[in-house]
Amino acid sequence: MKVKLLNVTGYNDALMGIGLSYGLTSPYESLAETPDATRVRLEKIAERLSKLDGGEDKFLRSIVVTLDVTASLYWWKEADTYKVGTVAQSESTMHTLMENEITQACFERPIFPDTITHLEGLRKMGNFETLVNELPCGWLQRRIWTLNYAVVKNILAKRSHHKLAEWRYLCETFREKLPYSFLLGGDKNACNLQ
Repeated sequence: MKVKLLNVTGYNDALMGIGLSYGLTSPYESLAETPDATRVRLEKIAERLSKLDGGEDKFLRSIVVTLDVTASLYWWKEADTYKVGTVAQSESTMHTLMENEITQACFERPIFPDTITHLEGLRKMGNFETLVNELPCGWLQRRIWTLNYAVVKNILAKRSHHKLAEWRYLCETFREKLPYSFLLGGDKNACNLQ
């Protein structure tokens, strides 16, 4: 599995929205116009609300994360559980499967060499339907995955100790790479977008 953080946006917008609920940002056009003391107060409110459920943490949906993820089909089937507030654009199996040689590098973990030979033979013969039907779940697919901090928070809560190493790796990547980690239960100064 490979995970690259492409972008995080919407933090200032989320704080602006919180401020509306508390009458702190109503007189301003943007968060940049608010006094520093107001911004500090908004961040403290955001940290407190982020620990709550039941809609109190709804501002987390405004903070959008875009990732470049290469993972196995078996992992993507599980990731599809987190469809609310997410978008994924992928390397199309239909359009790319027949274009490149099938090798061990096409899979998350090593598979039998005879299986690779068989699959490559199907590809060379142009037998798409049989090839796609027999493709192992370990086949790697790259997707640009857009989700939000509410989804990230849920993944961290549910998958940090998952039996699949891919989930633990993704959660560790979130902890190490995402800014504003204090909204996800981390240290306020620990993580920065890299």
